Amino acid sequence: KKMEDHILLLMSSAQGNILDDEELIDTLSASKATSVEIVMKMEEARRTEAEIDVTREVYRSVSVHASVLFFCISDLGMVDPMYQY
Repeated sequence: KKMEDHILLLMSSAQGNILDDEELIDTLSASKATSVEIVMKMEEARRTEAEIDVTREVYRSVSVHASVLFFCISDLGMVDPMYQY
C-alpha cells in the first residue's frame, strides 16, 4: 500500500517526461521485484497447501478407526461396570 501510494505521488508530481524521473523508475523497478517475489511465495504456498492436503488424506482412515475404537472403549462401561475407567 505504501509503495503504491508513493508511486502515485511520484507520477502525479512528475514534470515533463515520466521516463526521465529516476526516482520513479527505481520505485517502479522495486515494485516489480516485490511483485515477482510475492507471486513466487504464493506459488510456494499453493504447493505446500497441496502437500498438506495429500498428507491429511493419508491419515483420514486412521482417524476413522481411532474414533471407532475410542467410542467402543468408552461404551464398555455399559456392558459391564468393571470396564469403567
